[in-house]
Amino acid sequence: MKKIDEIGDVMNAVRISGFKLNAIGGIVKGSPELMLEQGSTMANKVEFDFGSGELHSIPTCFYEFAKRCKNKNQELFTGFIKESANLIFGSTGP
Repeated sequence: MKKIDEIGDVMNAVRISGFKLNAIGGIVKGSPELMLEQGSTMANKVEFDFGSGELHSIPTCFYEFAKRCKNKNQELFTGFIKESANLIFGSTGP
């Protein structure tokens, strides 16, 4: 991945590798103008018994990829974009 510069290309490589991507709000959330671009995989689900004998479908982990941009002073953006973050959390499914 060190040779891939664009987050869209990273997400395409992840998809080609067999991972399902979070497409809620688009594969890439954010933009260079917002100084942050993000994408993520979808979490798998597993059946789990919390001790009651009843199985519940729960999401496992997902992977998030982010490209942080520099501002005009060459400082790297370190914040979050609320709208994008809310879309990324959709990676765990409904």
